[in-house]
Amino acid sequence: MASGGTEAEWRTAVSRAYYGAFHVGCDLLRGLGFDIPKADRAHAYVGLRLMNSSDDNVSEAGRRLAELRSRRNQADYDKRGRFTAIDAEDFAYTARQIIATLDEALQDPLRSQITDAIKKYERDVLSEVTWRD
Repeated sequence: MASGGTEAEWRTAVSRAYYGAFHVGCDLLRGLGFDIPKADRAHAYVGLRLMNSSDDNVSEAGRRLAELRSRRNQADYDKRGRFTAIDAEDFAYTARQIIATLDEALQDPLRSQITDAIKKYERDVLSEVTWRD
């Protein structure tokens, strides 16, 4: 879609790039034992936990995912702004970087460090524990 010839294709590419990275984030958190809420609450949930993972790379991936979500919303709902092939390619690249970072987070000892940090963030900051044994 990013290499397509129309703005509709470029907007679709931005949307699909976000959702690809978002679902990898969901899979990571589920794999760490966290229960992700349903529907639109899941988006902020995933980003916040990644941003508060205590790992600089994963935190940056969470920040970039939130940024990509904002651009996805613009691509899907704001017809005033223009999207170009360069935008689509840039956001597809960003999504690939996020996915690569999150794939690396599956390996120990990083996996355990992230799990512990997110559990602490939920307990101490959010007062909302979603981690399950």
